[in-house]
Amino acid sequence: MEFRGPKFLHSLKLAVLIVVLQMLPTILSQDLKAWTFNIPGISFLSFTPVYTNTQNQHISLSFRTRNPNGLIFCHYLKDLDVKELERINYRLCAELQYGLFELSYKLLDYDEVRLSVGKALNNDQWHSMNVLLNSKTGELTLTVDSDSKVTSLKPYSQHADFSTLLDWSDYSSAIYFGGTDPNTLFSDIYPHFIGCLKDIKYRNKDEKLVPIPVDMMEGVVEGCVDKCTNNPCHHGGHCINAYSDAVCDCFGTDYQGPFCSDLGPATVTLRGYEWLTYNLHMNEQNVLAEKMRFSLEFKTSRGSGVLFYAVGGTPYHSHVTSSVHAGTVQVSVGIGDEDIQVEVGIGIDDYRWHNLTIIHDIRKVCVYLDGREQVRDILGEKYHLGLDPKIFIGGGDDFVVTRGLQVTQNFVGCIKNVYINEVSILHQMQENNPAIVYQGGGSMQPEYTCKEVVNIPISFPTSASKLSISSTDDMKTNFEIEFDFKSVRTEAVLVFVSIDDTDHSTGYHFGYIEVWLHQGQPSLRFVGSVTSLDRTQNLSIPNIVNDNKWHSLQLAFKDGVAKLKVDGNSVTTRDFRRPLEISSNIIVGYGFNTYKDSEGFVGCIRNLKVQGETKDALDLIQTRAASGLIIDGCNITDYCKENKMCKHGGICLSEWTGVACDCTDTYYTGRACHFAKYKRTCDEYFQAGVNQTGVMLIDLDGSGSMDPVYVKCIMGYEKDFEFFGKTLVEHNFIANTTVRGKMMRDMKKYIKYRELEREHLIRLTGESAWCEQYIRYDCKYSPLRLGVDTWFTAASGEMVEYVGTNDQSPGYCTCSLTNDCAGGDRCNCDNKTMVVQYDEGNNSIARQLPITEMTVKQDKDPLTPGSGNMTLGPLICWGNKNQLPATAVTFGGQSGYLLSQAWRSGDIRISFRTHHDNAIILYQTGTDQNINYFFVAVTSEYTVKFYFRWGLKKLDVDVTSPEPVNNGEWHQVSIETDQYNVRCMLDMMEKILDIPQDVPKMTLFSGILYIGGIPESVPREKVIADVDGIVGCMRGLFYNHRSYPLTDLIDSTTQGVYEECMASCWPNPCKNGAKCVEKWGAHQCICVNQWAHSGHNCENDMNTDAVTFLGGAVSHLHFEETPDKPILDSTIVFSFRTFMKNCLLLYIHDHFNNFIQVELSEGKKIVAKFNRYNTILSQTRTMTENLDDGKWNQVVIDNAEGYIKVIVDEDNEPSRNSYKKLRLDTYTRTPFTEDEMVKPERPRKQPVEGIHVYVGGVPGHMSRYPTINGCIRGLKIGNIIFELQKAALKTTTVSPLCDDGCAAAPCHHGGICEEQWQDKQFNCDCSFSEYAGPTCNTEASGYFQGESILQYKYNPPKEAKETRTERLELIFQVSKETSENMLLVFIYSQRYLTHDFIVVYLDPDHGVYLSTNHGHSIHGVGKQGLFADGRPHQLLFRRNRNEMILTVRDENHPKYRNKTVSIDEEGIGRVTVPDNALDELDTIMIGGILDTQFAEIKDTKDYVNYLNFSGCMSEVTFYPVGDLPFSLRPLKDLRDNQNSTGIATVYGPEIVGCSTRDIMATTSTTTPAPTQSVIDNTRLTMPPWNPAPADTLYIGPAPTLPANGTSPVVTRHTTPSSSRAMETDIAFESREKHEDEIVAIALTVVAFLLIVAILIAIILVRMRNKEKQKEKEQKEKQEIEMKEYLEEKDDPVLENHQNQNYLARLDEFSMVSATLGSKPVKNDGMSTFKPPPSESSYTYTSVRLITERRLMPQSEDEGPIYPEQRFYNRKKNRPASSISEVLELMERQKVTKDNIEDFENLGNGPTHPIAMETTPLPCHEDDEDNDADNESESPSPPPPLHHISEYNGDSGYEAESKPDEEQETLMKDIFHGTESDGSYHSDDVAPGVSQTYKGDNSPPSPVSKNSTYMSDTNSPLSHSDNASSGNVSPTLKNNPKIVNYGFPNSPVIDIGPEIIQQKPSIMTNGGDNT
Repeated sequence: MEFRGPKFLHSLKLAVLIVVLQMLPTILSQDLKAWTFNIPGISFLSFTPVYTNTQNQHISLSFRTRNPNGLIFCHYLKDLDVKELERINYRLCAELQYGLFELSYKLLDYDEVRLSVGKALNNDQWHSMNVLLNSKTGELTLTVDSDSKVTSLKPYSQHADFSTLLDWSDYSSAIYFGGTDPNTLFSDIYPHFIGCLKDIKYRNKDEKLVPIPVDMMEGVVEGCVDKCTNNPCHHGGHCINAYSDAVCDCFGTDYQGPFCSDLGPATVTLRGYEWLTYNLHMNEQNVLAEKMRFSLEFKTSRGSGVLFYAVGGTPYHSHVTSSVHAGTVQVSVGIGDEDIQVEVGIGIDDYRWHNLTIIHDIRKVCVYLDGREQVRDILGEKYHLGLDPKIFIGGGDDFVVTRGLQVTQNFVGCIKNVYINEVSILHQMQENNPAIVYQGGGSMQPEYTCKEVVNIPISFPTSASKLSISSTDDMKTNFEIEFDFKSVRTEAVLVFVSIDDTDHSTGYHFGYIEVWLHQGQPSLRFVGSVTSLDRTQNLSIPNIVNDNKWHSLQLAFKDGVAKLKVDGNSVTTRDFRRPLEISSNIIVGYGFNTYKDSEGFVGCIRNLKVQGETKDALDLIQTRAASGLIIDGCNITDYCKENKMCKHGGICLSEWTGVACDCTDTYYTGRACHFAKYKRTCDEYFQAGVNQTGVMLIDLDGSGSMDPVYVKCIMGYEKDFEFFGKTLVEHNFIANTTVRGKMMRDMKKYIKYRELEREHLIRLTGESAWCEQYIRYDCKYSPLRLGVDTWFTAASGEMVEYVGTNDQSPGYCTCSLTNDCAGGDRCNCDNKTMVVQYDEGNNSIARQLPITEMTVKQDKDPLTPGSGNMTLGPLICWGNKNQLPATAVTFGGQSGYLLSQAWRSGDIRISFRTHHDNAIILYQTGTDQNINYFFVAVTSEYTVKFYFRWGLKKLDVDVTSPEPVNNGEWHQVSIETDQYNVRCMLDMMEKILDIPQDVPKMTLFSGILYIGGIPESVPREKVIADVDGIVGCMRGLFYNHRSYPLTDLIDSTTQGVYEECMASCWPNPCKNGAKCVEKWGAHQCICVNQWAHSGHNCENDMNTDAVTFLGGAVSHLHFEETPDKPILDSTIVFSFRTFMKNCLLLYIHDHFNNFIQVELSEGKKIVAKFNRYNTILSQTRTMTENLDDGKWNQVVIDNAEGYIKVIVDEDNEPSRNSYKKLRLDTYTRTPFTEDEMVKPERPRKQPVEGIHVYVGGVPGHMSRYPTINGCIRGLKIGNIIFELQKAALKTTTVSPLCDDGCAAAPCHHGGICEEQWQDKQFNCDCSFSEYAGPTCNTEASGYFQGESILQYKYNPPKEAKETRTERLELIFQVSKETSENMLLVFIYSQRYLTHDFIVVYLDPDHGVYLSTNHGHSIHGVGKQGLFADGRPHQLLFRRNRNEMILTVRDENHPKYRNKTVSIDEEGIGRVTVPDNALDELDTIMIGGILDTQFAEIKDTKDYVNYLNFSGCMSEVTFYPVGDLPFSLRPLKDLRDNQNSTGIATVYGPEIVGCSTRDIMATTSTTTPAPTQSVIDNTRLTMPPWNPAPADTLYIGPAPTLPANGTSPVVTRHTTPSSSRAMETDIAFESREKHEDEIVAIALTVVAFLLIVAILIAIILVRMRNKEKQKEKEQKEKQEIEMKEYLEEKDDPVLENHQNQNYLARLDEFSMVSATLGSKPVKNDGMSTFKPPPSESSYTYTSVRLITERRLMPQSEDEGPIYPEQRFYNRKKNRPASSISEVLELMERQKVTKDNIEDFENLGNGPTHPIAMETTPLPCHEDDEDNDADNESESPSPPPPLHHISEYNGDSGYEAESKPDEEQETLMKDIFHGTESDGSYHSDDVAPGVSQTYKGDNSPPSPVSKNSTYMSDTNSPLSHSDNASSGNVSPTLKNNPKIVNYGFPNSPVIDIGPEIIQQKPSIMTNGGDNT
């Protein structure tokens, strides 16, 4: 047969058709075995299997899904009650978890078994599953695809017959697929499956695998449905079958929407602070994926920015990142340890669109940029991505460089077509998909356009945010910064710039520039130097700029001038006239000064430019220059506009995300300034552990509206064994005020209380448990008549009509309670007699306290001889009415508890006491409706835990106390809340917690409040599972705005809780520091020292029996005991203390020579020696601490069973001697083979039987070992206690006491106390103190009366024979005003030939000066100032070879009494000198120089006319060699009456002691303490209070007398009663009813009078100004007429030389000249002189040779040329500038030609208004320029005397003129002339006296009273013309002396010693020498 032809083909087709028709039912049946589960939370199918106990369980199926989680199947039991189901607890379930297949098995209480296989099974592919449970072996096998896992089940392996656990014949079950029935027990455990299942089979009882018979099905469609069959996606969108619906992937279409039908795409601009996040999945764990896609289009002009950032850490590291970096795109994909890096593109920051796509496809990574492909293979074993849910797009918050991410900047530019897998990110964000979140922009919305980003603002979100800009050299003197800013803050620092004065010649001066927002306005603060704050410049621009709008700011600094420009308005500082430059970084938003926490800038800046260069905001944020800055688009909201959160005056601060409150200046704390910082009463402070009495701030209403007040607290008041803090409030009612007397009116006294108003007083008395106030009435013939003629009114308004009876008997006094009132009346004073009597008592009803009003009616007879005085004590309150001791309860065991209603509102507080460190205090349970709960518990010795749960939020905090909370004392815990915070307090400690924002504003709690414990039936949280109930006491429960007495909570069902606090350890019955163990009804005392203390309460202390041994051979105690006492075999206990290192403590021996000896060796060893028969053994205990420190050390010689053990103090490591102590039983004279340290007398015959005990030593003949110099106490041997004190009374060598003399620190001011013990004996070593006397309390000082001199001679050590580093320190205080120089200290060498010396003297008008005379040269240094002001001053002098330093500090100087000297100290005197030695200084003179010394030491003659010192001098210390400890303290030796180093001798009146410290005042502040965790309130002082006496309101008319004068007439309208106030002519209530009207009228009248007075004053001032104007015009007219230009006279002729003294010789005159007279001849030998600036130091040379211009004719025909003189206008601080001014000066002195004889007579006027000068003077302008010039000059010497005269007049004639330049810069002290005979003439003498020096004498020495100092740091002085021309004596030439002028670079000039040594002479007008 051939297989070809048409027939064959037809037959073949027919056959195939038949086969297909036969197979079609099979194919259709296969399709029907698939099911689609597509309704989330509903879809499931189930069937009921039939199992036997022996068959295997087997289930197989296939599944496909896109969801990572879903139930595949679960086998449950059914048709059982809930309890039985929970007992058996069987289930076999399979599910997808995070893309993995997991199988679990659970039965009974066996651990659940779990098997996991597969990865990324949610890839929408078919996967097969088989689960097989072998019933015989118990093996469970799971197979998914080709992966299998096997495990053994314990229920099978541990039980031979499994049916005993689970008998299938007894139970019915069901297998659920895809989900569970909502009505089953485990319905909420597993998520429902979404996808397809097929081929579901199970093994039936016939062991065949058959399809399941479906019993129940819901939400399931037969067949695997493909929703993409009819593709709903348009424009080429890809359809994805999601089983429940179709999802369109619009990637690559430029369309968007659910069906890719909306034209798009969405575009978003990211501005550098914005980014997007996408939640990839909602799972708790990462889901592994084998395929992912990331894609976006972007354009940017920036070279860096993050595009995608996705990372995962479990089960291994994964990441996908992409970023723009340096113009390229960097892509990184990481899986496990493998990283794939791809770099694509170039120049992509061209602001053009670019397309980036990243595809991860199993083992490949493809990167596409603008269509160009880069492919990389994944080579490692791992290829699945496991990313965290959150994926970042465009950046993120605080990125750091990490694996796969090299760029941290956020992207700046535009993005579109952003896809992650099939999700269109931007479109979904538009549709408000919660999985996509726009972040970084705050409340702003995304910008759905594409705009180029410019002006990125930088945000300063907190007060601590700041930007630091580095300064460069080119910015130091020329700096500029500008930016725009906006803020809503009122006070903030915008810019801080630190500046420095570059001229360091006068020290280092730092300053700063700050730009502030002050009261919403820009302000410039310029501080050129912090040492010159008086020159601070504060400039403001009156523009409000805190309006949340942008404002421009520019700050420039150039050449020391700062300029601030804001919005076009500018301010500029004045020139500081110092070289300033920027010295540190520029800080924007903060600074380096001390600011409040809220004063940092909060706001934004943009367009930042520095030196004209724009700074990029994003770059700045990435650097260290930015601190706390963010880029967020400047999302500022003024939250303070609407928010009224801040309480109690707290300042609202609008923060970045809400409101903050500045509570700095309030008395409150917390986020809203709600919680009071201070306790309510003094008792609350005391109960919280504050034990110090003093002034406290109390806040009576806590967080209420009343401010805290100052009160005095008296702590520790005891009442009925309870202790309290008392609150004491004073008032203004003066004690013993007369309230009744002759002709006095009825009155009402109004009493004010210090700091407290009526509301405070009512609150205090209402809060306290007890209050009282003392009242006393002293009387004579003046009845009290309480309720009738006298009554009081309390602050509450209640009437008080008693004294001391507490309202039990109104109208009665205290005496009535005992029927003891005089005359049987109600009060003593009601017995109207002429005998002085009184009534007194304490009123103690709190509601009737304190007394605020007092009403007193007078006797009807106004001439009554009687009188009455009233005294009212302060208000005193203590205790707390909510914590009364009677309301306390005792918890006797850990099972006790009380219960109360829930805490619903207000605060809660309670007090407790316990000895346990584990105790429940409060436990609040929750309910089903309100699960909130909290507890408070003691969890350690110092800690109380507070724990809260609100909803799902938990807060807990531990508050730690500085004192143990289990010490048995009362402690208080409290919880306070507002809507923002919870404050948890333990005594004075607090912690404030923030309540999370998502916690609902709730009623606090709804359950039961348990107190002290929890019943066992109440479940506990883990955190409190191990905490027991309290054993102790509790009281004072207060919550829900009321108190709950705990005793009221005890009922018949309460167990273990008892009324009252039955604390047996309170007060502590145990003595001597023993610990009391509380048994709550009983107690046990554990003695601290079991050896020394005994008794039930450890009340016996043998250590009180202490004696002091004075040392020496006879200082010991001897006891004799009978031989029957086992003393040598008993334990020995005693204590000792000494400063000795080696001494004998105890020696005991018997008549057989058996002994035991205890000694101290080497200060650290206790050695016990004893005998073992005839061998001497020893046991030594060596301590690490010294035993010779004067402290008590207890020694125990434990003699148990003859083995010696030495115990010292609490020694835990003693060791016993290994040899037993054995006794001798026969007597011999040489019992031992070794040498004995102690050897008693041993006679030939055996001595009398007995035991000898020697304590503290032995007699000298027994041993040479030293006896103790110290104390021994508490000697006990066995049971025998030796009475040491009793024995010591019988001897004089042992003191019966051993009290600490040094315990009270008797040695003051650094003195060292040397302990002598006995009856508190001590010695004070004052060697290292500045004080003397027995206790170093006598200031080493002396009061010098002007005639007293102290001489102190000493012998210098070898090192001090030649000195170059001397130091001198002293404090002096001048006692009287003087204009004369005073000698302070003179130190010289008496023995050395040249008599080298140091001299210190005071110039009262200029300063303190010190000179050193080296024989051949003199050096000096000075400190300028006015130190003769009656205040103490510290002088410190240091010489370090070629440098001399001198400073003088007043008491306000920060280093006053500090002995260190720094060259940086302002105003210090410092000079460089030759390194010359001072030879053999050996004598110190204090207060002056003796006449014999003037004669002996030639160079001291310059000081002959100086006064001796008058005043107090102290702490005089001289160190000849600065770096050696050898020092001389003459005054200290004088006060100690000893000569420690030298010999002190007083000349003149006695030098008594004085003090330079009394004048120092200490100040304290009353400013409330700042907020702290511990409220420090114990160092306050009461603020000043000077009230007037209590106000008095007189009632009714004044008493009047009738015509006969015998009977007064008093008008009254009504009679008072005890129930209401009396009404009279002036009603009692008139003040209260009409007080406001009276005050208003009075104020109106006062205001009217004030306005009238002001108007009158204005009119008078205007009239006066008009008169002055007219007078000025007249004077100007006259002055113009009088002014003449004077020409130089070639040949001046003066007829009257006397007139020459006051008439000016005028050579030239012009309006520019500042001098009057001809130009002076310039003397090159003189230096320029400027008046020294105030408080500057002065360095000078001690010798100055000044030659004067000779007064001689220029030719024989001419008369003498007189010195040119000029008139000086003191008021204008310059010379007279016109003739009219000279005339006015003369007129004001009222001097005429007729009575002027010579120039000296002009000085006899009363005020010396005219200063006639012989040198040109500069014109001094009173402006800042002059000040600046003065500051820049070198220190200058004091001006001459004729510069000091003051002139207060003004010139009516004067015309201003400018001095010429030469004269303006030239100034001389004095211009001397020289007489023809060679003598020198000086004008600086007293009026009427001419001073002349002959040619053979020297000119005045500069250190004499006639000296004139001159200095110039630039041009040193030279000799005068006369001197240089050869008029110098031969002696000077042949015997030169070196003079150093003390200025840098100055020459050394040689002058003759004769000139220096010659004595000046003074001649009177009559020619007599004086």
